[in-house]
Amino acid sequence: MQIYLREIKQVKKEGTKTVWETISDHNKEIDRQKYGLLSDTKTMQYFRRIGGSEYAEMGYTSEGYKLVRLTSTCPNKLNRTIREFDFS
Repeated sequence: MQIYLREIKQVKKEGTKTVWETISDHNKEIDRQKYGLLSDTKTMQYFRRIGGSEYAEMGYTSEGYKLVRLTSTCPNKLNRTIREFDFS
């Protein structure tokens, strides 16, 4: 079973509160260990503790009920990274 990661990096548009501009968008294949590190609750708690925000979306996949989308916002609230996981 392969896990594909789509990583979208965005910055907040000047003069707006809720509009984001995409600066990069790329796909890559990751292994189970990398997926485990990204989806670990301790990792999410750490980033929340330093001031960032983590929003995890769960969904049904071919492997069961797993994390399918992770949105991470930097502590300065100007940058965010969206990670989408595809189980094929």
